Amino acid sequence: MNKQKNLRTVSIFEQYLMMTVGIVLMVMGFYYFIIPADLVTGGVTGIGLVINKLSNIKISYIVFAFNILLLFVGLFMLGKKTFYKSIYGSLMFPIILFLFEQFGPALDTEGDYVIAVTFGGVLLGLGFGLVIKYGGTSGGTDIPVKILNKKFKLPISWSIYISDGLIILFGVIVFYEQYGINAGLYAILTVYISGVVADQVVMGRISKKAVQIITDKPNEIKEAIYETIHRGVTLVNIEGGYSKQSKTMLITVITKKEYFVLKNIVATIDESAFVYVTSATEIHGDFVIEESE
Repeated sequence: MNKQKNLRTVSIFEQYLMMTVGIVLMVMGFYYFIIPADLVTGGVTGIGLVINKLSNIKISYIVFAFNILLLFVGLFMLGKKTFYKSIYGSLMFPIILFLFEQFGPALDTEGDYVIAVTFGGVLLGLGFGLVIKYGGTSGGTDIPVKILNKKFKLPISWSIYISDGLIILFGVIVFYEQYGINAGLYAILTVYISGVVADQVVMGRISKKAVQIITDKPNEIKEAIYETIHRGVTLVNIEGGYSKQSKTMLITVITKKEYFVLKNIVATIDESAFVYVTSATEIHGDFVIEESE
């Protein structure tokens, strides 16, 4: 007889451990592949790479300084919640990058763009996916992306395109005499690969999921979903085919970044709840695609 597998909450230790593993993977992608190939892939690290080439200041120092600046910009423009959510990734990334700069063994890829794009993109995607999956953020340009979304009502996706696009363009201009436009094109390909891999790590190819929850505590879970991830919930009265017991099923649609939060909500309130998730390949109606604050 198969043993029932109940939902479980993720401990704070496990959450931060996996976020740290994700940050280490991201740093490895940058340190061993992206930086040696001079690929400006967007984000604060891309800015750091360009300034490093112009000034020889360590990239970790530049990333640390920009992240601190952006943290306080986020504090004043987005509030304390975003500040606290972003602080761990914003500080740990440059610290781990500094340790690699000081003690990391060299890896000579001879400036091979194919190797840099492939392995760098995969490592970045794996790392970023883990950070997002366990409820974290990489800090850095995540903050201006949220500001563009909040202040100018730009969708998150367009905010990311604008932010990273400007940084990649900056890199192309700086490195044009050395690499021409090739570095920019490879950088775009790296961003694409890392995005695909990150999506797979978090919860598969489809970024939106329809979640159905059968529980004895529908009102508690419904209120927690409203308050935490601000998604609508539909309640359906059902009857067990075998037990004949009346139950309530909750239906909601979420983004990939909200799945970790929802899973923990359900596990905390009713660990014996029956939950199943399906890919929402097409959605019509009032569904706002933006990150939960």
